[in-house]
Amino acid sequence: MKQLTILILALVGAVAQCAEQDAANVKVAAIQCSSAMGDVEGNRRKLMALVEEAAAHGAKIIVLPEAAITGYLSQDLHTNWQLKGWPIEQTYTGRDPSSLAETVPGPSTQQFETLAKRLRVYVTVPFVEIDRKSDPPRFFNTVCLVSPTGELVAHYRKLTPWPYPEKSWATPGDRGVQCYDTEYGRVGLGICFDIHTILEKYQSQHLWALLYPIAWVGDNHPAEWFWHQLPQRLAPFHHYLIGANWSVDAPQPWFGYGFSTVISPAGEVVASAKSLHGSEIIYATILSAKERKPASATGKEASSTRGPKAR
Repeated sequence: MKQLTILILALVGAVAQCAEQDAANVKVAAIQCSSAMGDVEGNRRKLMALVEEAAAHGAKIIVLPEAAITGYLSQDLHTNWQLKGWPIEQTYTGRDPSSLAETVPGPSTQQFETLAKRLRVYVTVPFVEIDRKSDPPRFFNTVCLVSPTGELVAHYRKLTPWPYPEKSWATPGDRGVQCYDTEYGRVGLGICFDIHTILEKYQSQHLWALLYPIAWVGDNHPAEWFWHQLPQRLAPFHHYLIGANWSVDAPQPWFGYGFSTVISPAGEVVASAKSLHGSEIIYATILSAKERKPASATGKEASSTRGPKAR
């Protein structure tokens, strides 16, 4: 009887230790995928299916690429959003986003709220936003965060739109930085070109992680930026970055797609995409804010798993 009691106590202790260890770590996911510019319904279905897969693999925080619901640019970089009378680069053909942009709250935030509640996860919701309260309406490059309780808990408008493509439609954000205290730590939101200025703006907020949707376009191979320059940029701020970049369906003659990444507070790449085309989910298990040591933790061993082709 005494031996049985000792065995039961040992099992209870082991279960408690495992629960404590699980609470100390969280699995995050960056979803890398393409979008069809203007196909809001199709893009949304693809993204929701990939979120379902990430959650099934244990991810609790899931980041999607920049403007992935509406589409950022056409995959050949020939078509861009343009408002009437706004300047556009000669390399682009303009397309009016008025009938495709969404309000906050709106159809996409509501559908992802329902999904997040069912899956018990945090998900970023990135799209072109329209503010119809303004006259004329204003358009923003927006990302929202929905929670496991099915609530919209953060609403961020890109503070520094990339001038080259976004001068034809995007108004600079007017909501400042946006934070939310999850059970794992404080997260902030930023979008692509913001990275050059936003880390300093978040410094007083003591982030645990920056959730970072991306649609990168560059003059050179992106490995130098994603593997070296971006980690060096992040390192002095001592928090994680979960970056979901766009991809394309087939090879394109320009640089920037692929290379989605998770970077540690020490400025180390702990997970990186292995593909450039189609859909891929990048996973990493990282330390929660309560468990990691300031300015030093790199998180646990990370993994990258190729997702299914776009659905």
